[in-house]
Amino acid sequence: LREQGVSYVQIEAGAHVGGRAWTENETFGVPFDHGAHWVQSETRNPYFNRAKTSGHRFYEAPETYGIYADDGPATAQQEDALWSAWDDVYGAITTAGRKGQDVSPASVAPGDGPWDKTAWFGIGPWEMGKDMEDFSCKDWYNSADSNDWYCAEGYGRLVADYAAGLPIHLKTPATRIVWSGKGVEIDTPGGTIRAKAVILTVSTGVLAGGDLAFDPPLPVETQDAIQGITMGDYNHIALQFDEDIFDLGEDGYVLHRVADGKEGMGILTNASGTGLAYCDVGGSFARDLERAGEAAALDYALGKLRSLIGADVDKHYVAGAVTMWTADPLFRGCYASAVPGAHPMRAVLRQPVGDRIFFAGEACHPSLWATVGGADLSGAETAAKVARVLT
Repeated sequence: LREQGVSYVQIEAGAHVGGRAWTENETFGVPFDHGAHWVQSETRNPYFNRAKTSGHRFYEAPETYGIYADDGPATAQQEDALWSAWDDVYGAITTAGRKGQDVSPASVAPGDGPWDKTAWFGIGPWEMGKDMEDFSCKDWYNSADSNDWYCAEGYGRLVADYAAGLPIHLKTPATRIVWSGKGVEIDTPGGTIRAKAVILTVSTGVLAGGDLAFDPPLPVETQDAIQGITMGDYNHIALQFDEDIFDLGEDGYVLHRVADGKEGMGILTNASGTGLAYCDVGGSFARDLERAGEAAALDYALGKLRSLIGADVDKHYVAGAVTMWTADPLFRGCYASAVPGAHPMRAVLRQPVGDRIFFAGEACHPSLWATVGGADLSGAETAAKVARVLT
């Protein structure tokens, strides 16, 4: 907007820029990504090139896995069975999505094999932040595939660096938007902002929860889109150890057998060599753990690690922290995807209301949704659209 000569005011409800892309060093003394961690879509994500030229350590994620069965490390035969099941589940969802079936993965994917539900967990709660019943095959199929990269200093650091110097008013939430006149009025605790238009990058969780009031109410089709592109639930249970307890090197993955496809955790161990393990939970189980509280989440993660590798976990454990994105009133979840039957709602969500209210963010990007890059591109494209409308 600044480059196009458009006068603007930018407000941020939180205490830092970046929203769900936030890195801090205070908790563990090393970079801790509370939200986004994987830098994806290198051919399209603007942050990929920003990371390459940032001076930070930026590298492609290795693909090292430690697989565990119920009674310890998986045998080679069990590992083969897992990846075969994963291919079958992935293939079933792909086929349904390619055919345009706006149905849940649970309705099309095999689920009776000994490792099928572990694949359900990996593709559902661990990737999507939703159980397999709760998102659309068509929406999933229309997301972009990519390799993962890491910024050792944190993804949130990249976002904060890029935003440095912009006149952003922190701790300034919008509480009400009045659009009954020619322009808009945005109420905040610091006063009312009057403008010709507003770009909203708040999550669909916030919009659906009614934390931001609209006067008059948004059109029914926009409200339906908000209800159809819903937030998932995904949290890091971050555990710091004084050595690489899984002996996988930097950024190894650990996956254990998940009997029901829901109650499990996928682990990124020794992130960037810091000894920090991201023990990640998603979907309905993540919501259950949030309600139980931080102590219960830490107990679950440490207990699961003890069952996998033994009591050495406690000997090397240093500290832990838990994110709670669903309970956070500024977000109400992790990232957005369409519920079964709601894939067309993405296009509706991108439509402006009265040429005054414009929606942007990861939920609005047609293929890079659930990513920081998608949020960035959506914001830039929407800003250009607003500039054209105003001029």
